[in-house]
Amino acid sequence: MKSFRTRLTAWYIVAIAGTMVFVLLAGRWLLEKELIHGIDLLNAAEWQEISEKLDDSEKSLTGTIDPETFRDVARHIQIDTQLYFFQIQAGPDNKVLFQSANLHGTVLPSAPPGVENETADGPSEFGCLRLSHFHRNGLEVIIASSLQPTRNLLHSYDQVSLVMLGMIVILSVFFGYSLTRLAFAPINRIQKTADRIRVDNLSERIPDAGAKDEIGQLIRLLNQMFDRLEFSFQQLQGFAGKASHELKTPLSIIRLQSEKLLLHGRLGPAQEEALQQQLEGIARLGTVIDKLLFLARSQAGVAQIQRQPVQVREFVEAFRDDAEVLCEDRGSRFAIEQNDEGLVLIDASLIRQVLLNLISNALNAAPGGRKVRLLSSVGNGVWRVAVEDEGPGLPEGKLEVIFDPFVREVGEGEAAAPKDAESGTGLGLAISRNIVELHQGRIWAENRTPGPGLRVLFDVPLSSPK
Repeated sequence: MKSFRTRLTAWYIVAIAGTMVFVLLAGRWLLEKELIHGIDLLNAAEWQEISEKLDDSEKSLTGTIDPETFRDVARHIQIDTQLYFFQIQAGPDNKVLFQSANLHGTVLPSAPPGVENETADGPSEFGCLRLSHFHRNGLEVIIASSLQPTRNLLHSYDQVSLVMLGMIVILSVFFGYSLTRLAFAPINRIQKTADRIRVDNLSERIPDAGAKDEIGQLIRLLNQMFDRLEFSFQQLQGFAGKASHELKTPLSIIRLQSEKLLLHGRLGPAQEEALQQQLEGIARLGTVIDKLLFLARSQAGVAQIQRQPVQVREFVEAFRDDAEVLCEDRGSRFAIEQNDEGLVLIDASLIRQVLLNLISNALNAAPGGRKVRLLSSVGNGVWRVAVEDEGPGLPEGKLEVIFDPFVREVGEGEAAAPKDAESGTGLGLAISRNIVELHQGRIWAENRTPGPGLRVLFDVPLSSPK
């Protein structure tokens, strides 16, 4: 079963139905026992009436019944043959001296030693009989009653029990679902609130009604955990932002001093080359710092974007020149294979940066001489852009990793992840993801099919979400 609530409802149904089955079976056993005991009491009461007549018989010890006693017993038995079966026997061989006519010649068995009441087969039309054995003056009197009424009553009991069990199961399904839904309502509220607590909404907390039960304790525990997470995230963001700002000033001084030394230092060729490499490293480090600042601002929710209406087809065509220059520099070809018409609200400069990053990553992933494709489509309320390369692709389990900061290789022995634009800082795809998310869109990667290569796609809503 998929959900715990479903399993809990099933356990509730099984518990209720199992309890009901036990109660019904126990009730049937007790009912049958009491009904048979009642038959035994009725047989004993009938014996009391017959025994008085047998006590008057002077010849009962000889195993015979005097005619007058026989006539009295026969008259009495004739009256009760609708309710009882009678058999009188005597002697060590249990010679039958008298039978009621309703036995139709069926001989009732004698009782084993110590047995007063037992169940035995009677005439076929009556089925089982309940036999009671009584002894007086050398005679054994067997009085029997049919168990068919008892069997019929128990059969009716079984039918009613099945109906009741079915009703109990149906009601337990309804009440079990209702109770679990009521019990899980606070947990559902916790789940929905916790799901809304994201990087851009770390201050929200689960409402706490102050209950002293387990749910209240769980809410307070989760809120304390969210407090710690928010504090840690703020500390991390503050450190990244402050460190980036603090690094820019000394880097600017170093760059100025290096440029001054390069212009007026009267250096030798080897020293000039070393200084040029130093300036390139400083420029690259400055780019990394700028990207870190952008990431810190966007993750903190303070980065601003300027949305403006942009014609998709014209925007992509204007980007073609820059993309072709990048591809030609790497010995590759660039092609726009789809370019739909449409109007989208975006920050054009930021989206252009995303496209440059994706093209550069495709070039780094694919060998020279291959083709890089761009597809731009409009439909279902979104603008979708896909950039494809002809490189080796990535393992399926690593397609999300490439969007993490500073990720440049997937792992030892695996295909390298596409490197970022601008010296491969490992931040380009992370920044691209942040830019797309600032536009309330999404970005993802997938392997091309058919054929080798990686496809990176992003969706941006055509209109600004309200």
